[in-house]
Formats: sequence, C-alpha cells, structure tokens
Amino acid sequence: MVEDIGKIISNGFETYTRNLNLGIPFFLNIFITGMLAVIVLGFGFFSIFGQSLSSLENVTSPEALLSILYPIVKQHIIEIGVLILLYFLVSVFLQSFFMAGAIGMAQKATETGTSELSTMIDAGKKNVSNLYLAEVLVGLLYMAGVVFLVPGALKADIKPLSDANVLLIFGGIFLWLVYIMILSIMLVAFSYALVIENLAPVDGITAGFNFFNKNKSDVFMLWLITGIIIVTFTIIGDVIGTIPVIKSIWSFISMFISAFVFAPLTTLWWTRLYMDRTNKKLYFNELLAHPNDLAKLKASQ
Repeated sequence: MVEDIGKIISNGFETYTRNLNLGIPFFLNIFITGMLAVIVLGFGFFSIFGQSLSSLENVTSPEALLSILYPIVKQHIIEIGVLILLYFLVSVFLQSFFMAGAIGMAQKATETGTSELSTMIDAGKKNVSNLYLAEVLVGLLYMAGVVFLVPGALKADIKPLSDANVLLIFGGIFLWLVYIMILSIMLVAFSYALVIENLAPVDGITAGFNFFNKNKSDVFMLWLITGIIIVTFTIIGDVIGTIPVIKSIWSFISMFISAFVFAPLTTLWWTRLYMDRTNKKLYFNELLAHPNDLAKLKASQ
C-alpha cells in the first residue's frame, strides 16, 4: 500500500518519537566538524598571520586593516587555498560518514520501528567512501553552473559598468541559483538511494535521479514542505535573536533543535518516501497488516 505524503510525514514523526537517538549522528557531525574547523583553520591561519597579529593592535579603520592583510594574503595565497581545500575535503568526508550512518539508522527504524547507534557505525563504514565520492561529484555538478556567470565576468573589467553589464552579471547569478535549486530537487534522494541500496557513487546519483523522475510530484511536495519548515524556523530564529535575554544562547538552542529535531525528522521522511516508493518493508504498514500487533503496540503506550 503506497502512503501519501501526509502519511509519510505522520508515520515518520511517529518513528522519530520512538528513536530520539537519530539526532546523535547530526550532533556528532556538528561537534566534530566544528572542532576540525578550530584545529585546521584556527591554527593554520594563526601560523600564517601569527607574526602580523601584533601590528593589528593599533588598527583603527577597515582600510588600514586591509592594507596590512592584503600583502600577507597575496604572499600566502597558495597555503591558504590548500588549507581551505584540506578542511573542505576532510569535513565532507566526516559529513558523509555521519549522513550515511543517519540514513542507515533511519532505514532500520523505518523497517523495524527501532534503531541503535551500532547501525550508524555499520552504515557509516559501509557507505562513507561511496557517499563521499558521490558528494564530490554532485558538488562539481553544482559548480558547473558557473558557466552562467561567464558572460557577465567577461564584462566585469569594463569601467564604468553599464546598466546592461550589471544586469548581465546579476542575471547570471540568478540563473546559477535557479540551476542549483533545480539540481537540488532532482538529486535530493541520491544519498538515500546510495545508502539504502548500497550503491557505487555514480550508480547512487543515477538511482536518485531515476527516483525523482518516477516520483516528481511526491519529491517536489516533500522538498517544498521541508523547505518551508526551514525558512519558517529561520524567520522565527531571526525574531527570537532580537530578544536580548535569549540572543546569547539562541545559537546553541537552534543548533540543538536542528540536530535533534529537524535533521532526523527530514531524514526519516526522505528515507520512508524512498523505501515506500521502491516497495521496501515499512514498519507501520506491517502493523496495519496485522491488527493484533497494532493493538499490542497501542496497549504498550
């Protein structure tokens, strides 16, 4: 029995309430990548700018600050680029491990009703390399949209810029954003397909696209719902951030909500949608097929 989007969301929420540990992979991802940023970027940039920090004490204007930092950045541009690239590659690898683990936990919870942290470790180890390579490939697809900026970039060195040239630049940026949005919808399920089916990188991306192609309306609807939730939460966060008493701790509260509520919920929804549309075993469908088991479940609540 195919579940509609409303049923996907309600059953996914029910699974979430029974598996609050699904937030742990996302929390670990935030914590470990944050520590990595402090270690790699913090110490890396300190080693580059360390000798010049003392000269910044008496800086009183942005222009003076720029005049000091620009020669240093220009001199160490290769080291800075390597440092940022290193952080990016390592952080994406860590994120791939925890995302694969979270999807594995969501798959187990969707199949059986419960999931354990051991599932995160097993799914992470099994799929991290393939998901990592797939993420890099998808990132390159996103970057391919930079071609929309080429016409405007060719005119950028003309001084002064005409209105037509400015429109060309902003038009290119707009088209790139539209390209990224469309691609994000078409490939939104590739990581779920890759982990659930244990696929290779290219096969996972292809399976994700094929899933979208067969379920366009459902994929778009769930993508839209999750997007509205994120935008609404962002707006609420901006409003709450203006309250002096809460402003100082809101960043920690929002991080907690993102890691332990929104991220696991959306992961469960996408996992359940993929499993339902590909005829995988679903926990609540199995209960509905056996009324006695459903009665036992309600009695235990």
